[in-house]
Amino acid sequence: MIKIMTAAERHTTHEDGIHSEFSFSFGDYTDPHNEHFGSLLAHNEYVLQPMEGFDRRFHHDLVIVHLVLEGTLTYEDDTGKLMELTPGTIHVVNTGSGVYHAERNASSSEDVRYLEMWFLPAEPGLETSHHQSNFTKEQQLNQMLPIIGSGNGESSLPQSLDVVMYSSILETGQELTYSLAGDRRMHLYVIRGHVEISSEDGVFDITAGDAARIQRRHELTFRGNSSEGSSEMVLIDMP
Repeated sequence: MIKIMTAAERHTTHEDGIHSEFSFSFGDYTDPHNEHFGSLLAHNEYVLQPMEGFDRRFHHDLVIVHLVLEGTLTYEDDTGKLMELTPGTIHVVNTGSGVYHAERNASSSEDVRYLEMWFLPAEPGLETSHHQSNFTKEQQLNQMLPIIGSGNGESSLPQSLDVVMYSSILETGQELTYSLAGDRRMHLYVIRGHVEISSEDGVFDITAGDAARIQRRHELTFRGNSSEGSSEMVLIDMP
């Protein structure tokens, strides 16, 4: 089954220099029919205006992923971490038993645009830990680059989480294929451009800000269809 959620269907807020787009129930936005998709609890897109951001707040037993699309995001928390996150950087924090963290735009002239995703951890009460890795546009071009995942290696999460996240820049006319197992789900989000999804369920056209929620076994084909020459997307394979 493939369900498309368009950009227009996301819950939108704009206050105190922060523009927010929520794909699932989050904060004051409550929809009992749209609370999560598998282990993905939140998929938020934020734009922080210059010198704006989120003050320290407390979270526990969540794995939080930051993926910066434009600008520089400053992340800090009470473990002593202070990071400047830029496009091409993926940051993962397993909040574990609890951490106070904040995200801000320290620039006086440029906006920051980023994705923040929340996942259920493998188990509760783990020690707070961080993971950060970098990738290039060349590595994403016309392939599905795993930017975080379970198992071993440079892209592994600090504690086992049964999630693999891919990033791809797909040139117009280029195709990628993917076999989704019967007990898995995929959340696909288009950052920019236009992507065509083909499977036994049919053909679906999605554009920037749209998401596809895919579950049960599928042989998937993704085709770049942007008039601007390329499309960018994030794909999450999870239980």
